[in-house]
Amino acid sequence: MNEIQNVENERHSANSSFDNHNDENSRKLLTLSNIKYLVEGLDVLLQTNLDGEKRRKVIELRDMLVESTTSLFSDFS
Repeated sequence: MNEIQNVENERHSANSSFDNHNDENSRKLLTLSNIKYLVEGLDVLLQTNLDGEKRRKVIELRDMLVESTTSLFSDFS
């Protein structure tokens, strides 16, 4: 019984740590270099063997990031 409780405690601790880490990451701003890195990563992902739906979602996300970045700069020009 103690082993089960220890595993549950470890899992809860890991989940709490993961949630805190995600909260920290969700508060960080996306910088231009981070967006560029994401777009490049999505382009590389598109070169792999993705099925139709996953491929569509990756293309959609990549296009959304590019469009948002482009519109941001066109607003200031």
